[in-house]
Amino acid sequence: MKIKYKNSKWFFYTILIYSAGLILILMPRQFVLIEVFLFFLTVVLSSYVWKTIGGLIFSIASSIAFVVGNRTDLTIEYLIAGVLLFCGFGTLLGVIFKHLDDQKKMVEESEAKYKGLFERFRRYFDLVQVMIVELDSNGNIVSANKKAAEVLGYQQDELIGMNWFEHFVPENIKSDLSQYFERVKTLQNGSIDYHENAIRCKDATEKIIAWHNVVIKDELGNVVGTLSAGLDITELRQTQERLSEQLKLSKDLYSIAEQLVVEKLNVQKRSNTLSRMCVQLLGASLAWVGYAAPDKSVRIVGSYPQNHPYLEGLIIRWDDSPYAQGAVGRSIKTGEPHVIEDVLTDERFSAWRDKIAPYGFKTVLSFPLISPKGVFGVLVLYSDKYGFFSQEKIQQIRILSHLAAAALENARLFEELERKFRRIQALHEIDRAISAGTDLNLVLNVLLDQTMHQLNVDAVDVFLFNEHSMKLEYVTERGFTFPQSPSMSFELGEGLIGRVGLNRKPIVVKGNLCEFCEKFEGSACRRKEIFLQEGFKFYAAFPLIAKGKLLGVLEVFHRSEVEESEDWFEFLKILSNQAAIAMDNAKMFETLQKKSVELMRAYDETIEGWAYVLDLRDKETEGHSERVTELTLEIARRMNVREEDMRYIKWGALLHDIGKMAIPDRILQKPGKLTDEEWQIMKMHPVYAYQMLSRIEYLRPALDIPYCHHERWDGTGYPRGLKGYEIPLSARIFAVVDVYDALTSDRPYRKAWTKEEAIEYIKNQSGKHFDPEVVGVFLSLVGQMGRT
Repeated sequence: MKIKYKNSKWFFYTILIYSAGLILILMPRQFVLIEVFLFFLTVVLSSYVWKTIGGLIFSIASSIAFVVGNRTDLTIEYLIAGVLLFCGFGTLLGVIFKHLDDQKKMVEESEAKYKGLFERFRRYFDLVQVMIVELDSNGNIVSANKKAAEVLGYQQDELIGMNWFEHFVPENIKSDLSQYFERVKTLQNGSIDYHENAIRCKDATEKIIAWHNVVIKDELGNVVGTLSAGLDITELRQTQERLSEQLKLSKDLYSIAEQLVVEKLNVQKRSNTLSRMCVQLLGASLAWVGYAAPDKSVRIVGSYPQNHPYLEGLIIRWDDSPYAQGAVGRSIKTGEPHVIEDVLTDERFSAWRDKIAPYGFKTVLSFPLISPKGVFGVLVLYSDKYGFFSQEKIQQIRILSHLAAAALENARLFEELERKFRRIQALHEIDRAISAGTDLNLVLNVLLDQTMHQLNVDAVDVFLFNEHSMKLEYVTERGFTFPQSPSMSFELGEGLIGRVGLNRKPIVVKGNLCEFCEKFEGSACRRKEIFLQEGFKFYAAFPLIAKGKLLGVLEVFHRSEVEESEDWFEFLKILSNQAAIAMDNAKMFETLQKKSVELMRAYDETIEGWAYVLDLRDKETEGHSERVTELTLEIARRMNVREEDMRYIKWGALLHDIGKMAIPDRILQKPGKLTDEEWQIMKMHPVYAYQMLSRIEYLRPALDIPYCHHERWDGTGYPRGLKGYEIPLSARIFAVVDVYDALTSDRPYRKAWTKEEAIEYIKNQSGKHFDPEVVGVFLSLVGQMGRT
């Protein structure tokens, strides 16, 4: 066996002790115990150095020396016991030392192994991209990996010993997190608890960390600290928040779009709804929708909160004036959204800076509302927070602006279509009034009502031009709180209305009407008091011209400015033309009516002349036609005959015997009774009347009495033998009156009957000769005449 250098000294010591024991064998027996001790020491040293083999060898050598040296002095039993003792003791020590040496080697190998593992773990520990922090039971940092140091902003060695709660926990959550740390220390071994919280870094920034925490205990089960693995989820949470905000914004935009779709097709209502949803869902402080008017102004059509004081009297334009340099004017002109991040410092907002300052708004965003024809309006949002309008929010509101533009444009087109339809209906109503009515005042009242309603003005009036006095004279009005004098008139060229009449051109005035009149006319305004009392701020007047002639002037008034458009003026022009047509028709009708009255008078005079001629020819019946005519007309009125038929009844009564013009004088004026042949000729006079009058068109409606007044109720009359209601009513009335007048008048062949006798005869002939209903009315009338 080769002796290693490290064991050479132990080998020398062992041989030395063994040699000392051999020397003692040669010495007297009083050194026997020392001899035994040295042999035992030799065995121990050899066992320690060479383990089992060394112990066994020196045990045998010591036993041999012991036996040889003491064979004469000790009994065989002692010698055997010594040999067994030396061998057993040496072998046991060798095994023990061999085991201890093996254990030592195992420990050394384990230490080397674990040291390698530790170094490898430490490398992994620093390479892993999560924070790993070990705290003791007081919250002091025991260890921290490279990622933890990087996130916290320290060197690794700087972190050791720092108290986690004092240096890295924000004040607002320190108490809660301390309580959580105490709960973690109560976890069971192997239990992992998840928790998220903010940490404060060296640069004072805060980050959100997702922790997995376990408790650390010693071999006795006592808590010595915690071990936590943390992942920096700050960007993740920020991304989630952004996505959540975007999702919420998308939902809000959808809700707004849905509300706009279901809202009534009304621009103002949809604008108010859009503004309200932008404030309630998007978080804006103020929102409004504006219309880009043709005069380069911006008119607010809807807002929320409604009636906000900032919007009162707000002037915004989209021309080149200072009031067009803000976000609104620029977005209308460019068709792109514009943001002003700080309304109090941005020079583009200087025109409104003083006005907006009291309301705390910080930033404003304006989006153009675009239709196929171009930009027609804006959606404007204000916020009391800086940076409120992020790029993501702007992009999504851009989508909303497109949806809003479509919804508002649809509402505008519907309103325009509805307005045109109403105006067509209004024109139809005016046309009907013109066609159906002959009363100019009635037609003008309809026209003025429609003018006020369709043009949304407060008052309107009409003055007619009198060709004789050469003045414009008041006719009628609507909407005035203080009515104008009915006798008011103006010379041509006098005042605003006279100027319109003289120049035959429309005029529009905005603002103070009296100042305008005095400025251009150089004289005081005659209606100054009325204008001031009414508070008119808008005036428009159109001349009423038909067939090249001035007929009058139509005036409209409003107590605030009117957003007049080309369409508005076109409709006012149409209404003026309608008024002119109505006036012209009224004049024409007046002329025709006058001519008709004159013609009717001529007809009456002609027919009365014919009746007079008949009475002159038949002297016995002179005055008969006038008497029967008056009585017939009175009965007809009592029987509710239409007034338009009364004229023809009158003409028929006057000409009832016109057929006698064809009867020879020898028969007509015969003093005696007529023969049967003569009577047949006399009975032809109704036929002759029909033949004569039917040739004259305007007398055809008057034929009933001349042709049928000799028919009888029972059908025995002539010339056609008509019966009952086959006989025209006017002829049935006249038959009673004619017989009554004939009976109460003298004839060549008899004296006149008394009224009583004639009435009695009429009664007897009721239902035979006469219509019983007519007889009843006749008797009532005659009775009243008798009493008077």
